[in-house]
Amino acid sequence: MDSDLVMQCFQYLLGVIPGDIAGNMIAVVTTIVTICTLIVRFWKMPATTSKGYKLWKVIHTLASFKTPSVSKTENKDGQKIN
Repeated sequence: MDSDLVMQCFQYLLGVIPGDIAGNMIAVVTTIVTICTLIVRFWKMPATTSKGYKLWKVIHTLASFKTPSVSKTENKDGQKIN
């Protein structure tokens, strides 16, 4: 998606919503993203078969706005990771 289009939509929505409500919405979203970032920082990725993996994946997506990659088979030195 084109970032200019996203910015135009965002500016339109902020123009329609009253300022105090828009400010509160931005504060809530910022708080959620910050909390999710802290959780991801200290919570190691669980095994993909565990029950907590789906919750971790949602929190990771909210924290970084991208889906986590599961297939990490090599590190920077080219050594295989188990």
